[in-house]
Amino acid sequence: MYSKETEQYITSEFPLLNGICYLDHAGATLYAKSQMNAVHKELNESVFGNPHSLSISSKHTTDVIDQVRYRILKHFHTNPDDYCVIFTSGATAALKLVAESFNWKNGNPEESTRSTDNSVSPGQEINLENNLDISPKESCNCVFKAPLLKAPNREKGGTLVYLQDNHTSVLGIRELAAQKGACVHCMPHDFAFNTLGRNESLPQIHSDTTKTNSLFVYPAQCNFSGVKYPLSWVSKVQSGLMSCNNAECCYNTKWYCCLDAASFVSTNDLDLSVVKPDFVCISFYKMFGFPTGLGALLVRNSSAHTLKRNYFGGGTVQISLSTEMFYVPRYSISERFEDGTVSFLSIVALRHGFDTLQSLTGGMVNVALHTLFLSRYVHHSLLLMHHGNGNPAVVLYCDTDYEDFLTQGNIVNFNLLRSNGEYIGFAEVLHMANLYGIHLRTGCFCNPGACQRHLNLTVNDLKGHYEVGHVCGDEMDLIEGRPTGSVRISFGYMSTKHDADKFLDMITSCFIDAPLLMHVPQWWPYFRRTYREKFNMKKLKNGIYPSTSNTGTDFKTENYNTVVIKDQTFDIRKINALTEEIEINEVKDKFKLSNDEILSAKAKQSLNISSKEDQVHYDSVKNKESYHLSNIFLYPVKSCGPMTVENWEINSRGLKYDREWMIVNSSGVALTQKQETKLCLIMPKIDLENQNLILEYNGTSPISVPLNHPHFDHKNDREASLCESKVCGDYIQGWDCGDDVAVWLCNTLDRDGLRLLQQGNIKPRNNKYKSKNMKKDLPQAEISLANQSQFLLLNSASVHWLKEQLMDKSLTTENLIRRFRCNFLVEGINAFEEENWIKVRIGNVELQVEGPCTRCQMVCIDQETGGRSKEPLRSLSAAFHGKMRALHADVV
Repeated sequence: MYSKETEQYITSEFPLLNGICYLDHAGATLYAKSQMNAVHKELNESVFGNPHSLSISSKHTTDVIDQVRYRILKHFHTNPDDYCVIFTSGATAALKLVAESFNWKNGNPEESTRSTDNSVSPGQEINLENNLDISPKESCNCVFKAPLLKAPNREKGGTLVYLQDNHTSVLGIRELAAQKGACVHCMPHDFAFNTLGRNESLPQIHSDTTKTNSLFVYPAQCNFSGVKYPLSWVSKVQSGLMSCNNAECCYNTKWYCCLDAASFVSTNDLDLSVVKPDFVCISFYKMFGFPTGLGALLVRNSSAHTLKRNYFGGGTVQISLSTEMFYVPRYSISERFEDGTVSFLSIVALRHGFDTLQSLTGGMVNVALHTLFLSRYVHHSLLLMHHGNGNPAVVLYCDTDYEDFLTQGNIVNFNLLRSNGEYIGFAEVLHMANLYGIHLRTGCFCNPGACQRHLNLTVNDLKGHYEVGHVCGDEMDLIEGRPTGSVRISFGYMSTKHDADKFLDMITSCFIDAPLLMHVPQWWPYFRRTYREKFNMKKLKNGIYPSTSNTGTDFKTENYNTVVIKDQTFDIRKINALTEEIEINEVKDKFKLSNDEILSAKAKQSLNISSKEDQVHYDSVKNKESYHLSNIFLYPVKSCGPMTVENWEINSRGLKYDREWMIVNSSGVALTQKQETKLCLIMPKIDLENQNLILEYNGTSPISVPLNHPHFDHKNDREASLCESKVCGDYIQGWDCGDDVAVWLCNTLDRDGLRLLQQGNIKPRNNKYKSKNMKKDLPQAEISLANQSQFLLLNSASVHWLKEQLMDKSLTTENLIRRFRCNFLVEGINAFEEENWIKVRIGNVELQVEGPCTRCQMVCIDQETGGRSKEPLRSLSAAFHGKMRALHADVV
């Protein structure tokens, strides 16, 4: 733990975090105030020209870029004699560069140059060959049982092996490798430890005796669970250990190692003077937040000859002819692979990122320890949590016991369980976290292999999820009661214990059925023993590994050892002490679980999902004559308060003027209650007589704008501003409503840069969503700035039912109705009868029902005060798996 002075100093560098609990550092960490000040100062005081020019400013740019290259190598404890830096747009681009350029055909540098390189010496001629086609799969006798693709009529290439836990960007390498004739194998997690965990190794195979090159790609740290894979694997692979596990087709090959270090280097020290992978892929924004869109491929100079390419771009050649197939590449490996002009202003900013990181933290070892202690604190707290009935509240997806910074990083991954054993969808956790100002990530994090392994999903499960509509990055979190992804929090060097406590408070307040019970689960001892055996760890002494306690860093850890939640105190150091006292074999025999299954033991013990029919009982359907429309609401300004009317005109978009305006921030992004709850207190009114939109807010004078905004401002003799924004993925064109209302909004909401936009008619916005109830030949309905459909219909009986389920009895029916922000409120029918409707007729208007509205954290915002609460979302999700009984509908 940082000293109090250091923590205060670091906190002062991040004023943007005021009121925000940011826990997605594995996705992108944050930039410091002094870092950005230094960047702005240099850019304001220096002129940087294109490094391909020869002017003074261009020469200055080239010199600065070279200095930054040295600074990068110094950070990783190496130098230009051993490694070179190729700037890319990120770690993914670095991996793609390796995939496109790696020479699988021959291990001899000279021969591989002649056979694959289209660059020539002056006077030589070159013949271009046709592109490779992929042949059908062939069988392979290798022990790696994975798909094999082979190019026809080609000399056999080498082998690509990657871990199951690799990022999606690594999986993409296999497509190019297969096209070039390489065998492709996916190595499972446990198999990797069994294979590479052995101590024996083979002598280095000399390149002049090999016919192919092979590549092993693995992550230094898994971005799903945070486990750190042994860096000792690098030298073992390079020494030929992989060859003794391959059939003859893969034996006579030279092995190279590519290390995906993007997640690792964000909070850890990578020493390339000790560990020497052939290729290292990194992204700088994961290290110090800025700049984005910039990464690097670090190439070991002795392995640079394996990278060959046919394409060349500006700045990468000494000479190229347009009239002949002739070019000569530059000698420097960096210049040869950096096509066009590099992002030189972003590269300039890197130096200040490294300097700030060092000055604030004192070094990456401090960062690794600090983030581990925070992760350990949260992990052990979640491990202890049980509902009042004794059932576990959390399923943890981990590969270590969070006691050693050499094996565990800054990530905690989990799903939550209800007291009856039912999974809580990650989207519900995300919505609640957003309400609490906690920024975290959900899903599979572009790591399908680790997600599949930890969630115990089969290939058929995953394909089945896709067939029912689930794709990467969506919010379809549960399918048949089983999770499709998880919740991930991750810490950075600027994270504090306050962040961890705020997160734990949200979990206990929103998802634990009282009273909270805290005890060590029975499966934990077996898991710890298995982990220690897998990593060949020494026996613990008082719960602390030698590697953690002997770092030479003065860290105060006592504040990380005591958990205080809901007036309960638990010393998490006792977790290890207690588990040492339990006989491991008894636990193993009791649960009879494999290593892959042990993490979900809690869920398997208590899983008892109730069906919908068990939760809700429907009364008999009443006479349709009792159905009636009781209220009509429209919301002229998106996310602002409602306007109640007795009758209203319907146009092609729905209710006329409903959600026709929206407020955008200085970046042109729509502002909603999810970011600013005070929006619900702005009350719009449509004045049809004077053709004005009037905005009112308590304690301020109202302001008005014309309903039909003129495209030409006669008063100021200028064209009105046509602006663009986005709503639910749709680009919106609208007219800016002027400076007066913009100033009023900024003053009312105490935010700078706000503007009011009115939806234009230049490009109609259509409803992209169609349910199975809607006719296939029905044209897409035009919609306003609403999220999904033209109308939202709510059944008052369903709201009354919901009110009875809430533990918070202070919520009135009227308050709940306003939270759902419906257009039509209907009465005279039974609760949830509306879920079976296909069409609705109101007077002469027939509406086509699209389906139920999915959950949204907006229902947790009190529309009368702007306050936040965990209800009614929690009760809705518990009863209906997140489906609110309100209907989307379009005009037919």
